[in-house]
Amino acid sequence: MGPKDNVTSDPKQGDGLSGFRPESRYWQGLGLTSQFLVVAALIVCGSMAILGEWLNLQIASGQLRSRAESGALYMEGYLARHIEETPDGPQVPADRQKELDELLIGTDLAKRVEGFRIWRRDGTAIYSTDKSLMGKKLPSHDIEQAFAGAVIAQLEERHDDDAEAPQESERPLIEIYAPIYRTGTREVIAVGELYEEAGEFVAQRDRAQRNTWAIVGATTLAIMGLLFLIVRRASNIIDSQRAILKTQLEKAQALAEQNRKLRKTADRARMDASKSNETLLNRIGSDLHDGPVQLLSLLILQLGKGGVDADRNSGQAQTSSELDPARLAQQVLSELRELSTGLVLPEIENLSLEEALRVAVKRHEYATGSLVDAAFSSLPERVTHPLKICLYRMVQEGLNNTFRHAGGREQRVMASADEKTIKVVVSDAGPGSGQTTVPTGRRHPLGLQGVRNRVEAFGGTMQFQHEQGIGARLIVTIPLESNSA
Repeated sequence: MGPKDNVTSDPKQGDGLSGFRPESRYWQGLGLTSQFLVVAALIVCGSMAILGEWLNLQIASGQLRSRAESGALYMEGYLARHIEETPDGPQVPADRQKELDELLIGTDLAKRVEGFRIWRRDGTAIYSTDKSLMGKKLPSHDIEQAFAGAVIAQLEERHDDDAEAPQESERPLIEIYAPIYRTGTREVIAVGELYEEAGEFVAQRDRAQRNTWAIVGATTLAIMGLLFLIVRRASNIIDSQRAILKTQLEKAQALAEQNRKLRKTADRARMDASKSNETLLNRIGSDLHDGPVQLLSLLILQLGKGGVDADRNSGQAQTSSELDPARLAQQVLSELRELSTGLVLPEIENLSLEEALRVAVKRHEYATGSLVDAAFSSLPERVTHPLKICLYRMVQEGLNNTFRHAGGREQRVMASADEKTIKVVVSDAGPGSGQTTVPTGRRHPLGLQGVRNRVEAFGGTMQFQHEQGIGARLIVTIPLESNSA
């Protein structure tokens, strides 16, 4: 052993990647389908190799058994009549030996039969085509088995019963041991040994084995091809299902995200609506307190004092004509009517959307004495009642804002629709001359935040644009897909 033979390796030493060999990383890099095909190929090929080898052994064994049975029948039928039983045991007389020699030595039969031998039970050769073996005792297990009634056959390159005997042939031979029975009985009196030329036998065996391997190989290829097609088909189905599941998962995730956003929007809208309601209630309370309640208080004082000064502490003298009860009652009624105008909608359920918006414009013109330029185009005849209320309130609030901040200059309402959306625009031309707010009693019951909340509840959007010296625009866009009647 040289110096290099002493080299040892420690599996625990290395570059830190001892647990991840290249072949392991390559295997892990393969897809599940490829891994299955590799394992299946190993199993199928291994199984078919074992099957092919077993079939070849069975074919060779069957052919050899057939040749052995043929040889046994020949020896039993031909050699038995040449054996004579003597007190010293079975013998082959000289004349019989000569007859056998003439038949088996130097004849055409000798080209096929390499040699004949006849053995007694003790292993003594009483006849042999190889005369050097005559009378020699060469006991063997094969002779014992043949005396027990078995036919023994084996393929040999040469017969070597006698190690000192010269090698007669390098040709493959079939060695057959067969029992020879006493005539008319099943008693074995001798054993015949036959060496038969096996070249043709080996050729037939090899041809049969090649054919067997060809069939096994073709079957293996067919199985692997079919398995490959099945696996590819299954892989395609799995990939298709995986893609569908992935798409569905992405849609579900997108829907969940949309639901989350909608939930947050709904929560925000609910909070804004609550704030808007509180603001509206506060405004209503303020309007009631500052308007009708004050006037009612004055009316009560006037009725109680009969026209005397209603507020001596203020130092202002007021005559009965200035605090006339009828006039005060008329003013209270006017304030209450104005207050209820923004709270109670007209009967618009049976009106079309265009008619409802025109009602909002007319009421604003009547309440403020201003003019509004209205234009409506391609509005749908039927929409949901809540949507009509939403757009009515939007126009109402937009016109209130134009009157408060622009003095009602160039008030416009434009509403149009296409196949997908409704668009409503309320605009003005900016502050009027010296009047930028409504009179003291004028209210603004909804506010832009209330409009925004209403519009977002229908999936729409609201924009408020204002440019100094040009004017303001309130733009609302609402989709029709889920809001048409």
